[in-house]
Amino acid sequence: MKHLIKMLSVLFCLITLTVGTLGQQAANAQTTAEIARGNCKSCADTCQKALDYCTTKKGKYAEASVTNALKDCITACKATDDFLNRGSAYLEAKAAALCVDAANNCAKSCDKFNTDNQMLACANECRKCVGNCSKISSGGGAK
Repeated sequence: MKHLIKMLSVLFCLITLTVGTLGQQAANAQTTAEIARGNCKSCADTCQKALDYCTTKKGKYAEASVTNALKDCITACKATDDFLNRGSAYLEAKAAALCVDAANNCAKSCDKFNTDNQMLACANECRKCVGNCSKISSGGGAK
């Protein structure tokens, strides 16, 4: 009987530890929407820095095709972040699709300046944003 009680005590401790660990993992896990929101914020900030940089550099950096791609990406990222933040079931996938399109276009535009670290950083940030927003826009949901 003592042996059975000891085994039950050990089993109870193991279950308690396992449930506690799983609960902590769930609390630490970010949702796709949270990750995408972080990517959208970071992308918008990086694109804004690149836009400011382009307007000071002038020349081909200040061409409308470049600055408009940056502005479009900033706007799409901010809107997507807002829809995801509010949990807009109707518009979050549509906004994420728009963000994917704008960020892809922006990345291509920034990649043209392949020797400029500021522009390449912007292109890379856009690609991160595309990766996570694609999950939401393709029906994977923001969960």
